Amino acid sequence: MTRLRKNLTRALCGSVAIGLAVSLFSLLVVSTSYAQNIQDGRGVLPERRIRAYKYLGADEDIIRQTVQRIARQEGDAPGGWVYEWTAIGKYYEDLGDEFIQRGPRRAALDAYMTAGVYYSLAWFPNITSDEQDKAYAAQLRAYQKGGKLFDVPLEVVNVPFRDGILVTYLHKPVGVEKPPLVIWSGGGDQYKANHYRPIQDLLAQGLAVVTFDLLGVGESRKWPREPTADAHVAIMEHYMGRDDIDVEHIGFVGISRGGHYSLRVVALNDPRIDAVVAICAAESSGGASLVDEGLLGRGKTITTPLLVVNGTRDDGNPPSDMLMTHESAVESDLWLLGLGEHCAVEYWPVVIPDVAEWLIEKFAN
Repeated sequence: MTRLRKNLTRALCGSVAIGLAVSLFSLLVVSTSYAQNIQDGRGVLPERRIRAYKYLGADEDIIRQTVQRIARQEGDAPGGWVYEWTAIGKYYEDLGDEFIQRGPRRAALDAYMTAGVYYSLAWFPNITSDEQDKAYAAQLRAYQKGGKLFDVPLEVVNVPFRDGILVTYLHKPVGVEKPPLVIWSGGGDQYKANHYRPIQDLLAQGLAVVTFDLLGVGESRKWPREPTADAHVAIMEHYMGRDDIDVEHIGFVGISRGGHYSLRVVALNDPRIDAVVAICAAESSGGASLVDEGLLGRGKTITTPLLVVNGTRDDGNPPSDMLMTHESAVESDLWLLGLGEHCAVEYWPVVIPDVAEWLIEKFAN
């Protein structure tokens, strides 16, 4: 047990009045299906999600202990889903503030990133109440605090889009003057501050990474969810106007619902896009079908290099669909991740670095 975990456990067990709950959660949840729920007056978190959170540094025992204390979804009081996870987030955010005052930069960064994990769980799987909205604002606050401590500080970039702006986060690698750019989008329940852990593997390979909220969620809620890649293209074109990005080498990575939109991006056959990665990307999302629209399953209609990745036990994106997607591209690779379920995050410690290498190979070509 780490010193931080011991301190947190001691604080929580010794002060019931402050209502803190013990847990550790992660920045990445990969699907809206089989989300958390309340059964018989107790919180339930599916096993595959616990595996995903462990990948990002969560402690399984703390996860299970906290879920058992949750008795309802709503309510700003002990036992409520939002309350319990928000309290943990606040503990770690305060810890980060304390470390900043004392000077240990890395410890402060870790505390802020951990705080963001808990805040993200508080609003998961989507924002439908003022309490969840406040938890999301707290997550962004903690992430931006930590972002100031990145080796290359986080940059918040506003991208003009229709009648407003898309708020994006630019992460840049150390020592690369003009890095290639990867535009990364998560699922419908995973917003732009949820991807710190996996994108570190891309930064380590010298790639810059932009994250953002898909239309209809997070800070992009002013627009409805819709079956277009317009937001992705708008972000790409905005960054192409910068002189600190290698605009000749641009790729996309999409996870879950973001993977569905990555397939919409790759189907554009835009010569400005070098490569696209679609992880656990269902061909249909929100009633919109890529097959029905003629974007998949009509022969090798896709000319942009494509990588298709998922576990073999995902009912929403089974191997047959993955194979169809793979066979819709002139140049494509298909990675089947053993017996993994949706997105197969247990494989990501190996897979995400390989994704980075795959992108670099395509950029070189």
